[in-house]
Amino acid sequence: MKTKYLVLVLVLAGSSVPCFASAVHLTGDLSADFLGAVSAEQIISTFSVGGQPLSCGFGWEVILDRIGFGGDYMVDFFRDSGSTWWLDWYAPALFMSFHPLGANWLLDPFVQVGVGCSGRVLLDQWSRPASQDLYMSLFPFVAAGLALNLDGLLLSAKAAYTPYKSAVPVTPFDTTNLGLVQVTLSAGVSIGW
Repeated sequence: MKTKYLVLVLVLAGSSVPCFASAVHLTGDLSADFLGAVSAEQIISTFSVGGQPLSCGFGWEVILDRIGFGGDYMVDFFRDSGSTWWLDWYAPALFMSFHPLGANWLLDPFVQVGVGCSGRVLLDQWSRPASQDLYMSLFPFVAAGLALNLDGLLLSAKAAYTPYKSAVPVTPFDTTNLGLVQVTLSAGVSIGW
């Protein structure tokens, strides 16, 4: 009985957070992963020509005055040389952010610190042994970016640095090939109060 009330209180508290927020950002994201140091020309070429796989997905963030929290979730379907389909994911799943000017300005610089997971799963389960079906990594990250808020229309770019990745504890899965730098472009809406 107490569990029901606890769940009800948590749901009500979680659903009321946007009411106290300065802004809520909902975005569609496009991200590229780079193994090492990257130049501006490489980044532009990747997004304009498609020189490497891009992950796409969505992001969310709730900003209370200048401090925010949120997450991004992106996937990519990949076909290897053996005609086998894989699903790759990159998810800076939970981050805290700092917006020095606040969230409702035309220019919104920000920094983020958080944790996430990345992985690759085989979509055709019968073509390989079970031990080679899934790869997963956990990682911390720091990111910096700039958002342009055009009266509720949000355009942003950020670069994230992943200092290391680790295997998921107590699992037999190998780690993924996550790069040191991830660049993400986003477009969406900013609902501000």
